[in-house]
Amino acid sequence: MPSLKLTQFGGIAPKQRPNNLHQAMAQVAEDVDLSRGTLRPWRTDKKVSDKTGKVIFVDKCCYLASENCHANFSPMETDCGYLVASGVGDYPVIQQRQNACDDRWQRLGFPVEIPAPNAQFLGTLSQDFNQELRQYIYTLVDELGFESAPSLPSEPIYVHNDQNVVISGIGADFPTYSIAKVRLYCAVTPLDYGDPKAEYDAHFLLVDEVDVGTTSYVHQAHSVYGEECLTEEYAPPADNMRDLQYCGNGQLGGLVGTELWLSEPLKPHAFPESYRYGNFNGRPIRFLCGEKVGYILTDEYPAMIEMESPCQSQGCRSISIVEEPLPIISYQSACLYNGACFYATKDGLVMLAGNSAKVITTALFTQDQWQALAPWQMSGVVHDGYYFGFTDKIGIRFKVPDSIHDDVQIEALATLSIRPKAVYRSDQDQLFFALDDGIYQWNAGNSWKHFKWRGRLNALPGYTAMTAYKLVQEYQSNRVTHIAYKRHRDEMVQEPVVLSDRIVNDTRPHRLKAGYATLFFDVEISGQGEVWEYHIASSVAELGGE
Repeated sequence: MPSLKLTQFGGIAPKQRPNNLHQAMAQVAEDVDLSRGTLRPWRTDKKVSDKTGKVIFVDKCCYLASENCHANFSPMETDCGYLVASGVGDYPVIQQRQNACDDRWQRLGFPVEIPAPNAQFLGTLSQDFNQELRQYIYTLVDELGFESAPSLPSEPIYVHNDQNVVISGIGADFPTYSIAKVRLYCAVTPLDYGDPKAEYDAHFLLVDEVDVGTTSYVHQAHSVYGEECLTEEYAPPADNMRDLQYCGNGQLGGLVGTELWLSEPLKPHAFPESYRYGNFNGRPIRFLCGEKVGYILTDEYPAMIEMESPCQSQGCRSISIVEEPLPIISYQSACLYNGACFYATKDGLVMLAGNSAKVITTALFTQDQWQALAPWQMSGVVHDGYYFGFTDKIGIRFKVPDSIHDDVQIEALATLSIRPKAVYRSDQDQLFFALDDGIYQWNAGNSWKHFKWRGRLNALPGYTAMTAYKLVQEYQSNRVTHIAYKRHRDEMVQEPVVLSDRIVNDTRPHRLKAGYATLFFDVEISGQGEVWEYHIASSVAELGGE
């Protein structure tokens, strides 16, 4: 006699017809944890902050949010523990984490042009070996200890090295910048009775460091010079820099117009012109950077830039462009996981790894089904090997391949009932999301959600009356609904008939509607108790004999 026994439960595959699904798979799998092959609910979500926004950042007890959907927060994995951000104001910002968590940001970088100082020699020149040609510059040092590119140089002056020089016109007003100190430098060219010594290359050497607000300084005779100024090539980040990201090699990267700008290693304020890259095949939309590779996602062809090797010369990093057009359609859908990049396109979710790219949702959704999800709204992140993607219409969770050459596990796709504004995976490997009333930690509450799982459409070999079923489960209340499908004579209309709809809290056999034969039926199980097995047969005796 016909019977069915399920000891393994799977997810959904919308691309396949309900009756063509594998026996363990489902038509509906919402808020259900399938990782153990059972039907197990997720925990409720725990509210952790009243802050909310379209972008969030969480680090332990630090919660940040922004209503700018293109805002970006990126921790620098260095001993100083800095956090950088773009899109949260009119310019990129930086701060140590404890201060950033209180929204006490500092502007990243320095003014583009710093006015030149004035240098004046008040003594008397004499034609001897003590005469020098000098120029002065100064740099700014912010509260974090970063040093700017130098000011414009002063006019060259002739001085006598045993007499003082007065330096004035030092800038003191730098609104929006957190300047703490000013460093004065001097370049000296010795003179031989008024003529510069041949083949002498003067360098700007440190004279002194003074507090900001000091507008004049007396350079004393016979003072000892310090180290050379090494910041001549430094340029500040552009005010309109977006997608500011920390890369594992100590550099920052960000998009400025159609270019990618990279910083000096461990110098987040300095973006030399020689570290700028352009000529991508498409307009850059999103930049994500990992330890070995950075991904430039465009409105046409994605590109990858190698980030692993030491590189300090112009254009030294290699860039490769994917041969297939895979334009990103949702900014917030892009994320990194295990060195690979994932993001939404019109055809599905793309996985980029190295120089390879693949649409990994083709086995799950047809193109029309994917479009029906509104992927242009998708925000997503990979957590514990699963991609969590959310739009106004749906929330999905499915296993991403460990390698771009692996197939997707179609039995692992399930849906989620939450519709967050933003989602974030923390460095502590916890998943957070934002609703209108605050930030929540996923699956961290003290109670259980209500799951729903509807199995495949089962086809019987002939008209058969299935009369009994049982669950092997925890002793919790779950609702079990059996539906048979009645065909009318014209075979064009399928009418559902409820065979049973009851609350089950044990593992005993239960009867279905007597005397009703059908060709097709399915079962829906919902509740908060873990279900290990499901059995159905044409008689109670068959269930008892299993």
